[in-house]
Amino acid sequence: MAEINYNEKTIMKNGFPQIKKLGAISANGEMTPFVWNGKLMRLELVDPTNGLDKGQAKYAVIRDCETGEYISKFAEDSYYHSAYIEGDTAYVLGVSLLTWDTILVYESKDLVNWTSRVLLQKPGFFFCNTALTKGPEGYVLLLEAGEPKELVGDYPYTFFFATSPDLITWTFMDYDTAVFKDRYCGAPWLKYSEGYYYMISLAELPCLRYSNYLYRTKDFRNWEVGLYNPLLMPSEEDRQISPNAHGDLTDALKEEIKTGFLSNNSDIDMCDYNGKTYLNYLAGNQLGYYYMLEAEYDGTVAEFLKANFE
Repeated sequence: MAEINYNEKTIMKNGFPQIKKLGAISANGEMTPFVWNGKLMRLELVDPTNGLDKGQAKYAVIRDCETGEYISKFAEDSYYHSAYIEGDTAYVLGVSLLTWDTILVYESKDLVNWTSRVLLQKPGFFFCNTALTKGPEGYVLLLEAGEPKELVGDYPYTFFFATSPDLITWTFMDYDTAVFKDRYCGAPWLKYSEGYYYMISLAELPCLRYSNYLYRTKDFRNWEVGLYNPLLMPSEEDRQISPNAHGDLTDALKEEIKTGFLSNNSDIDMCDYNGKTYLNYLAGNQLGYYYMLEAEYDGTVAEFLKANFE
């Protein structure tokens, strides 16, 4: 694996892409915003313990972002949910709470009624977050893993990749394509756009601070580093409350947000909406305190991704 970073000849032609933070919107965890029949929707992980109690009930919801209402609740047997939309079908992925080496997929054509099946299983692995996209040669699945240690290395976590022509049969890429074994990786995002696979990974900075780095590749062996990393850093803007805030963002949590310790922006996800890039992310301290926020970029997702390399 080769990493292509800036050098003494690198220039920044267009300046830092401007992401406008809009404020806190929900108390829930990992999310995927998407558009369904012209409406902005969001997959959200609901975990009242914020990951601190493995025995507490957890599940996924689909939220109508305009009304703030949940329209379905499902996936009680999995965690670390992510979504992928293709045509008239919504796919939600989650790692099995029973084995952690199995990725489950839930499918729906109305966001209300869901069927489930095993997407893939890899004995010996301990999976966390996932990200699914489709390129010219089929589907590519990114899998964040904490085990096996002989493949993951000394840093949590490492990203592995698998491919499929049909979302049924999966083939893992060579393990030497896994990234990045020499550093902390987490909270992945993956999307194919205009000839590249773009990936966001959470990076651990000194003194337990965390932020997001954008990369792109054509072959999963040579990775370009975005020129404008890190994408988002904790700021006082993360303490503002969005005018679109949902009811689960209680008065108590709003009060806590005023002084809560912020050491990270993480778990970025995004979609095209009304000609702009709509983003969600989490702010918190990576120690069980987090909440969800929204932001926007004045341009499409494809434009945003490309702008980070110009």
